[in-house]
Amino acid sequence: MPHRVAVLPAALLALACLAASAEAGAEQQTRVAQQSAAVHAAAPKLLKFGQSVRAKGEKGNWLRVSPVGVYYHRPTWGPTTKPRNKYFLALAVRVTAVSKADSMPLPYGSQWRIKQGNRVFTTTSGKANSAPWVGRAQGAWVTVHPSSPEVVYEAFDVPAKGGVLEWSGPTGLYRWRIPANNAGKATHEAVLDAIADYEGR
Repeated sequence: MPHRVAVLPAALLALACLAASAEAGAEQQTRVAQQSAAVHAAAPKLLKFGQSVRAKGEKGNWLRVSPVGVYYHRPTWGPTTKPRNKYFLALAVRVTAVSKADSMPLPYGSQWRIKQGNRVFTTTSGKANSAPWVGRAQGAWVTVHPSSPEVVYEAFDVPAKGGVLEWSGPTGLYRWRIPANNAGKATHEAVLDAIADYEGR
C-alpha cells in the first residue's frame, strides 16, 4: 500500500510535465506565427512588373500607378556625366487618375528605391540626379487627369541590372521584380530623345 501511494504523485507529476510541455509548444507556435505575419507584412509579395496598384496622390485623390518600362544607360561620350556605379536606370511609371485630377506624392510623402542584394539605391543615390533625362522628360510633378494616363520618369544610379523595385507610398509598400534588360520599348522614346539632346547626338 505505501508503495502505491508513492507512485501516484510521480504519475501526476509526469502528467503535469506533459501538459506544461504542450502549453509551451502551443505558445512557441503562436510566436512563430506572429513573427511570420510580421515579416510578411513588412515585405509584401513581389508584383509582376507592369502590375498596377492604387495609391493616393498629392491631394489625396486615388491614382493607379504601375512601372511599365526600364532603360539602362552607360554614357560613352567624353564630356557627359558618368554614373558613380555602372548604369543610369530610367524607370517609366504610368500614372492614371481614377476620378479626380492629381499628381504623384512629393518625395517627402513617398519614395522609390531599388534593392540589389544587400544594397539599396534611391533616386538621390550616386549621380542619379545627373541622369540625361532628368529635367528633360516628364517627372512625377505632372498633373494627371481621369481617362488620360501619363508616363513619368524616375532616375537611378545602379551597379547592375535587375533587382527589386520598391515604392513606399501614402497607402503602403509595393514591390516589383525589375527586368534585367531594357523593357517597355514604347516608353523609351522620351528617354532616348533626352539622351540624344544631352549628349549632343
